[in-house]
Amino acid sequence: MFKFASSSNLSSKSSSSSSEFSIPKPEPVQVLDNRIINLICEELQFETYMALDQQLRTSSHLAARQGLLSFGLSSKAFLEPALNVLWRILSSVDPLLSVLPETTIVEGKKMLVKQIAPKSWDRLRFYTSRVQTFDQRILSEKEESSIHTSVYARLGQIQPIFPVLAEFHPTISISVSNSLMFFLSRTINMASLPAFFPHAKSSKDVEEGIDYGPSLSILAWKSPGIQTLYLESDARYSGFSASITCFHNLKSLRIVRLSHYDSDFINGIASLQKLSYLNLTLPDNASFDVSDIKGGFPSLNTLRISGSPGEIHKILKLVSTSTLSELRLTCNLHSVWEENRTGMPDLTRCLDRFSSLAVLEVSSISEIDLNLFDAQFLWLLFSPILRSSLLRKLAYELPLFLTDQRAAEMAVAWPHIESLSLTSETWGEGIPPIESLRHFAEHCPRLESLEFPVRVNFVVDLKPPSPPPPTLFMHPLRNFRCILYDDVKSPAIVALHLYQIFPGLKWADGPGSGWSEVQSTLNAFHFLSKQDRQLLE
Repeated sequence: MFKFASSSNLSSKSSSSSSEFSIPKPEPVQVLDNRIINLICEELQFETYMALDQQLRTSSHLAARQGLLSFGLSSKAFLEPALNVLWRILSSVDPLLSVLPETTIVEGKKMLVKQIAPKSWDRLRFYTSRVQTFDQRILSEKEESSIHTSVYARLGQIQPIFPVLAEFHPTISISVSNSLMFFLSRTINMASLPAFFPHAKSSKDVEEGIDYGPSLSILAWKSPGIQTLYLESDARYSGFSASITCFHNLKSLRIVRLSHYDSDFINGIASLQKLSYLNLTLPDNASFDVSDIKGGFPSLNTLRISGSPGEIHKILKLVSTSTLSELRLTCNLHSVWEENRTGMPDLTRCLDRFSSLAVLEVSSISEIDLNLFDAQFLWLLFSPILRSSLLRKLAYELPLFLTDQRAAEMAVAWPHIESLSLTSETWGEGIPPIESLRHFAEHCPRLESLEFPVRVNFVVDLKPPSPPPPTLFMHPLRNFRCILYDDVKSPAIVALHLYQIFPGLKWADGPGSGWSEVQSTLNAFHFLSKQDRQLLE
């Protein structure tokens, strides 16, 4: 049955229905929190930086930069955060010239031949006040040569080109020219002189005969507050000591590839009161007189040094014994150990002076010929390290002949060790049995990563060694690498030994074959152990 309503009822119902189902008025758009906007822009910072590198950038890097620009232009609220990220890092002043109508091109180089108008200065400062890093390490040679050197003087005629610059990494052409001073300001806290230029074809030939001493002096005069300084050149730095001591706040200094040193070079860096990080490469056949230096390097915490054992030892004798916690030595050794017997023992014996040493790495850049007669001498070099009881990380790449007893001595000596890497070549009787790993399980409760030589091959005809009893607690070791170039012939036996000693071990490998089977067996042990725990629950 159908019932028809009157027209009056229909009209009343229609009006009520329309009011009930009417489209609501749009609510005002809520303003996004500025922190959220900044986070959105910051997420694209790396991609926008990589877009500046013509050698390595990809289409996604360019798309990210274009997307950030579009994001900024879509709303006034987005504009400032987007521009801050887009202009935070520059590798050239070319983007600045693109916003100046006074820019012209003469013989393929961009120049400023007209007087810069007041409005252009305002436009220029709108962008330069956002630049915090000027990094030319990603610049190509073509980009570098497209700007006439007179541009820098024009842009910096009133104040530094970038008034709030924090990082400065110029190419050689700027480092050795009068243009350098137009970039410098007291806001800079990190600088390179000159910046490492990976795209240059022959930087060594370019630097031959150059003296960076005047440039370093100008840098110290204009930017004395620098805290991190990189000096990477094969050229001279005349007057180095006088300039370096002007950086009163210098905390980190990296010096590589220098082949010319003044007589007071070491004295200059040793006098820096706040220096906590030093990376120093000593030139070949160099000899330093440090007899007059007293109380050097008062705040040094991290030292990375490369050179001959004798010269490294001279530097170490100057370092405070209570502040150094990280030491990385790269020794330039002779191929025959007989020629190393004078400098190396003195170098390693001085290591136990540093009571606060927590990280130690010892390596060599030379190929070394050894025989079994060197075994005792090699252990003599290594044994002083056993007295560094606070070590948390040790990486030792020099040759070393080991035994089960010596493995036990190591484990007892370093109760705080977290990472141990002995990656030197060893063979014959210098390979401890796999059961030697139990010493580290018993005495090193914090060990998480271990690289160590152990014997993983067993004679098939003989009965293989029985696995050790299971460790009663879950040791934190997660990664083990056997450094021997030898194949594993009994993967199940090796895996069982490792699992019994380190029940929490997740990854085990080595340079020989058979380690994939060891890993598969370990995975099976962990799976069965998990199943047993679930059944008990």
